[in-house]
Amino acid sequence: MTDDFSTLTHVSPGLTNDKLSQALSEWFREPYTFTHWEYVSETGKGDSYLSELIRIKIHGVDRNKVPNHIQVILKNIPKNVARRLTFRSHEFFRNEINFYEKVLPSLLAFQSSKDVKDPFDKYAKLFLTYSDGINDVICLEDASLENFGCAVRQEGIDFEHCKLTFKVLAQFHAISFAMKDQNPQEFDSIKSQVTEQYYHERLWGWYERFWKRISGIAIDAVEREYPDSIYVDKIKEFAVPERYKSLIAAATQTGDTGVISHGDSWTNNFLYKYVEGRPIDAMIIDFQLARCASPVLDLSFMIYACTSQDLREKHYDELLKYYYEVLSMQIRALGTDPDKVYSWDVFMSEIKKYSFFGLAFSFESTPFIVLAPEDAVNMEMEGDKGMNIEDVWQIGPFKTKEGRLREANNVKHCVDMGYI
Repeated sequence: MTDDFSTLTHVSPGLTNDKLSQALSEWFREPYTFTHWEYVSETGKGDSYLSELIRIKIHGVDRNKVPNHIQVILKNIPKNVARRLTFRSHEFFRNEINFYEKVLPSLLAFQSSKDVKDPFDKYAKLFLTYSDGINDVICLEDASLENFGCAVRQEGIDFEHCKLTFKVLAQFHAISFAMKDQNPQEFDSIKSQVTEQYYHERLWGWYERFWKRISGIAIDAVEREYPDSIYVDKIKEFAVPERYKSLIAAATQTGDTGVISHGDSWTNNFLYKYVEGRPIDAMIIDFQLARCASPVLDLSFMIYACTSQDLREKHYDELLKYYYEVLSMQIRALGTDPDKVYSWDVFMSEIKKYSFFGLAFSFESTPFIVLAPEDAVNMEMEGDKGMNIEDVWQIGPFKTKEGRLREANNVKHCVDMGYI
């Protein structure tokens, strides 16, 4: 850490004192002058592949020299050039900045023009951004001040956490459905501001070798936990290079049922508020993978990245019904008929059509979710050239039965439900 607290230009040359003064003035809605910043802590959030995060306070004074400050999570692009290029960090930052500066304000303006009793407002508020492809920064209000914090990711989340997560996703997705119905041109204009960051023809060369690695890990898990079963046959049919084409088709389907989606809906990207140890609210963070696609992509990834087989056996149907209830109620509150824009039958047909997407994305997330801290991937890279991600993310087969079952049971559920 630096000893100079009078400037943040060492984090990014874009964070000039004038820019910080302007951001403080906009935040507090009266003229402010930046005075200094203060280090608070690391965030402890495992989002270190695409960005680096610290928690700081940004201090300023108003016209009468009265001090005030905001506590933020400062998310900046990796300084390490090889890492930045390997993980295409600048593309993910640009996508999230577009989401926060162009897409979200439009969705929220549409929502605020309606009389919605329980509006979508559970997202980290934007303080400032800077982007030049090399020194990008996204600065967000620190949600921990409202007592929002992370769930433990290794264990998967329980029914209560799941319901809260599905509720906030439903409220978020509902705005798109209603806006598309009532202001189709404006919706078309905002959906073009988010760009697919994972499943697209231009990215196959970036992802091909890594897809082969994670497919092999998933096949190994199923073979060892469910040997000589239909699940082995099905996973071998499913986990093939050609699958990437159907992932592209799902992720870039922006037609009648395409909504602005989160894109990376696993445990780390939701924060929860607790009262006496029980979760009572959820918040969405990290929109770097925002896309326009069926809402089922978010739901299916949440299901396969974050829930256990036991939870699915007991509550899967109930969770889908709950999501749809909140979604349809919210669409109606926004002035649109949910049966017209996304009926229960259409929703369930898309669950059948697109749930494979969450399974495929879980091939990547599950090995990282269950990774022991001592096995974490070293992100310090040499040189100034991008590498193939497969050369960096050299994860191997699951070391534990629990880890294998976490993925093998995702496959089992997908097969049992007739999704693959």
